[in-house]
Amino acid sequence: MNQHIIQTILSSTVIKTDSFQSLQLSPNDWIIPSIHSISCVYFYNIQKWSLYEKESNDMFIDIQRLIASLRKLLGYYSLLNGVFKLFDQDSKVAIENNDSKGGILFVTATVNISLNELPLSLEEYTNVNVIPKELQLINVNDPNTLFHVRHTRFLCGSVALGISLNHQVADAHSYFQLVKDWVRIYKNLEYQPHVCHQRSLLEPNCNEIEILKKTNPNFNDRKSLSVKQENSSSFPQTKQIKMKIFRFSADELNRMKFDSTHHLSPDVDYVSTFDVLTAHIYRHVMIARNYPASSTSKLYISTNIRSRLTQPSIPITYFGNAIMFSYLEMNMKELIHENHIGLLASEVHRAIEKNNNDDIRTTLAWILCQKNKKLISPTCNLDKADFTISAWNKMGMYSDSDFEPGVYPCRITLPADIEFNGAAILFSTEQNDASIDVILGLEMSEMERVEKNFDFRKYHVET
Repeated sequence: MNQHIIQTILSSTVIKTDSFQSLQLSPNDWIIPSIHSISCVYFYNIQKWSLYEKESNDMFIDIQRLIASLRKLLGYYSLLNGVFKLFDQDSKVAIENNDSKGGILFVTATVNISLNELPLSLEEYTNVNVIPKELQLINVNDPNTLFHVRHTRFLCGSVALGISLNHQVADAHSYFQLVKDWVRIYKNLEYQPHVCHQRSLLEPNCNEIEILKKTNPNFNDRKSLSVKQENSSSFPQTKQIKMKIFRFSADELNRMKFDSTHHLSPDVDYVSTFDVLTAHIYRHVMIARNYPASSTSKLYISTNIRSRLTQPSIPITYFGNAIMFSYLEMNMKELIHENHIGLLASEVHRAIEKNNNDDIRTTLAWILCQKNKKLISPTCNLDKADFTISAWNKMGMYSDSDFEPGVYPCRITLPADIEFNGAAILFSTEQNDASIDVILGLEMSEMERVEKNFDFRKYHVET
């Protein structure tokens, strides 16, 4: 792109209602730093609109209707009016009303380029650094504003929506639920979402904590979480990171899964596509990292616990952080030299199965017992031999985000400045099939080794 990008901010509006007082968050929320957010940029091509060339471009994903629908959305997600507040000496977190802060920050802007000037075609999109970093399509993160929206209109009338939710408020499942409900209200202002805000569902009471302590000999041994030292310090990232998107087609995933069925562990009779793909990515990342065969690697799988909790059960519409890490520890020699994907997929499957009701409630109880919740953090070291993976591909990313009926995003991306090392996120794709985009972040030389390894894409067949 040779043209100098000029963005113009048209307006900055705080959308707020007086329908909120306070909400105490759950133990699973407390341990997530408030500086973290879940953010995506949704690109909408105006040429897919049925009223293209019949209506004014300004009517496409209309700003005033977006604001009206966000105001209505606050009636069902009123906590977005508030701000974080620590309470008690052990750093529990609540959201409380604040007259001068909080609400939804809605920014509108224009840019002097057309959507088709951005590298959003499949070939360009799956390369690194898709969107120029000087093109700001997402608001700057601010812990005093829990939900951000940035509406950018291109010269052609197409629109980018940058949507950010503070991660301490909720997880990715909730993020996409929030977007889906907003879309439905935009299309029908009479729509009434069903949302569960009962954070106490994830807070064991004193009696349950005592029972869990007595019945679980590993109560204090939480593999994926630990308490940092009060004066411990972290050092800034010094590695040069490369972000890359790998698209795995539905056919490629089917071939991979079929291959895995020939070598499952005796006690595992089924593995999911996620189990198999996770095993495949994890193994090839560790081959690229080339650590000594005697070292140990740990895999952290972000797991939705809504369907796993039974006492009490958690509604699918629970809005909050209902994720926990499933944990797998492996010897590097075994991991690298095990060439049967089915056996490693079986290990992934078993690790997720261990994340059951008893283990989840025990972890929640353990969090409650810690004196300073701010010191709790994951045990992973992603700059070294550990790896983490999250799956967003079954959350309606594309299928539930058509503000204008039938106009689905032509692309959904992470913000251009996002970087992470030793991690992957699975996206669904604009094709609305079972294909998956793997967004992978690794140190530069490690990524190059992944790309050069023929076996990483051995299930891909050119058409």
